[in-house]
Amino acid sequence: MLKIKRLAAVIVLSGLMLSAAACSQGVKLNIEQPKSIATDDEAKNAGTENETAAVEPSDNVNGKRFSVTLYEFTERYNSAKRLLGDTDLIIAGNWRENGEPQTDNNGIKIQYYYYDDYNVNITATVEVVSGKLMNVGCGTTTSNFMVQEDGKNNSDNVLRKAAIMAEAACCFDENELDNLQDIFFRITTGTEDSLWYEGFVFSLSTQEDKSNSKNSIMLFRVFPISSELKKKWEITEYKP
Repeated sequence: MLKIKRLAAVIVLSGLMLSAAACSQGVKLNIEQPKSIATDDEAKNAGTENETAAVEPSDNVNGKRFSVTLYEFTERYNSAKRLLGDTDLIIAGNWRENGEPQTDNNGIKIQYYYYDDYNVNITATVEVVSGKLMNVGCGTTTSNFMVQEDGKNNSDNVLRKAAIMAEAACCFDENELDNLQDIFFRITTGTEDSLWYEGFVFSLSTQEDKSNSKNSIMLFRVFPISSELKKKWEITEYKP
């Protein structure tokens, strides 16, 4: 299990990375394609249940926010886990504030949160006034990401959690899980650190530990952006 002092760096990183423009380009990792999450009879490319319902306009730096609160996200995340037969659910009361509220460059007050989930941190940035999510993340260290436990690649577990996180926040249909997992796989192994899909930015931010690369931090995130920012940032669109 990761030591708290190492994993706490994920929390710090989430506070530094508010938008795709802030993403750092790290060393790409050589990992195997993770196993499929969806069952064979599930349709692919189902899209969002209702993209309009998933996001709403905001005056924050990204121009949009998720339409769910932290509590509602927790409920959706657990619901997605139950449908997959998972039992490692998260508890709403175990979210922790990370420091004092901050203000983004547009003057919107935000609060950072984190959830210790074994050897992974789930992170969230929440607008203080609206109570709605600005972004959600799934972070760990490089050593934990690359390790094998009981003959299984732990990278599969992290990418799977990141996909479920994205499904819950973005209101994707569960049949999209393989696509969401593939997006995070591609930004881990490919040349792009960010990809755009169905109105959302999927990004990988890294914080290198130069003294020991195994302690370097990885943070997978997803968040909505305005059409103006999409055009300005020229983010590559993901195509399944």
